[in-house]
Amino acid sequence: MNSKLTINSISKVIFRNIILIMLITIVGGVLGCLYAHHKKQTSYEANRYMMVEHDYTGDYANEQAMADLSLTKTYAKIIDSRDVAEQARKDLPTNLKKKYSAKDIQAMVNTDPIDQSLVIKVGTMSGSAKDSVKIVNSVTNAAAKEIKEMAPSAGTVKLFSKARLSDTVSHTSPSTKKYTLLGAAVGFLIGMVIAFSITTWKHLI
Repeated sequence: MNSKLTINSISKVIFRNIILIMLITIVGGVLGCLYAHHKKQTSYEANRYMMVEHDYTGDYANEQAMADLSLTKTYAKIIDSRDVAEQARKDLPTNLKKKYSAKDIQAMVNTDPIDQSLVIKVGTMSGSAKDSVKIVNSVTNAAAKEIKEMAPSAGTVKLFSKARLSDTVSHTSPSTKKYTLLGAAVGFLIGMVIAFSITTWKHLI
């Protein structure tokens, strides 16, 4: 009989602990979800591509192509420079000039030379899809002029089609799913600690 009572009491303790852990896990997940929603921000990325190339004909065509390829990172730095940002700002509508300084624009720009290619991906990110599109188009236009001024020996600067509103990519952070899972994991650990502490205090001490 005592054995049965002992088994029953243990079963009750385990059941209560499981319920407690589950409740605290759920609370943790809900808190994580609410935190993510409170801090949630959406940024919009607009991209435009450009390249700098020469006329690859003649005896030194291959050497010229390799030389241009080695300079893509240099061109990317020019695109990401304050000079380009200042020129780009001049071409923006008045409302965007008031909203963004040259320093802001420079911070928004991201350049990514595509491996084994003369193409450079130029991106801007802001809280407005329209702003990102206008700024990246203005930056690439300014960069095309600035590259020729800063590197007179550079080849022809070719701009791909302008960035469009329909092509923007949204990035939302922090991730609601990530913080919900993180909150649930923390809640689970806290629940285990609390359940263990209660069990130890009531039944083992």
